[in-house]
Amino acid sequence: MLHLAGVAAVAEQGRYGASKRGIKMGSGKGLGGLPAPTPTSGGLKRLTFSSPTAGPDKCIFCQIASKKSPSSVVYEDGKYIGFLDLFPFSRGHTLVCPKKHGETIWDMEEQEIAELFKVAFKVSKAVVAAVGADGFRFVQNNGEAANQVVAHVHVHVIPVKMEDKGRFFERKRFSPDEMEETARSIRSELA
Repeated sequence: MLHLAGVAAVAEQGRYGASKRGIKMGSGKGLGGLPAPTPTSGGLKRLTFSSPTAGPDKCIFCQIASKKSPSSVVYEDGKYIGFLDLFPFSRGHTLVCPKKHGETIWDMEEQEIAELFKVAFKVSKAVVAAVGADGFRFVQNNGEAANQVVAHVHVHVIPVKMEDKGRFFERKRFSPDEMEETARSIRSELA
C-alpha cells in the first residue's frame, strides 16, 4: 500500500536524479507522472497538479486531510494536520500543513501562518521526545525554485541527533510497522 504522504518525498528524492532519467521539470512531464509546473506572476511557479485551479481533489495533502488517502497522522485539529513523511530524512520526520488548500505561505493570512507554526512548534516537541532526538529543523519551501514539490503549504519538522551534525541527509525508508510505531509514539507525547 502506498502512503501518498510520501509522494512529496518521492518527488523530492527524484528531483536530484531526475535529469539522469530524462525527466525535467517544465518539460511537460513532471516527476511521478504528475504535470510539470507552470509559471505565474510574482516569480513563483505554480505546480499544476495541486494548484487551486486544479481543485483540492488533485492535491495529495488535501486528500490526506480529508481522509481520502492514507497516512500516518500524528496530529489533527479542525484546521491543521501533521503526518509522517513516507521518505523521511530521519525517523519522525513530520509534515504539518493547513487543511485549507493554499500553495505557498503567501496564500495564507498572517494569523494562519502564526497558527501553522504554533502547531509545528507543538509537534516538534513531541517528535523530539518520541524519537530521542537532540534537536530539530523546521523547513518550509515556497515555489519550485525553493524545492517545494507538493503545492500545498507545509512545514517539515525534521528531528536530528548529535551524531548527524554536519552530515548531508538522505531519504530513508521505514516499514509500515515502523512508521505506525513512530506515529503512535509521537501521538502519545502529544496526549
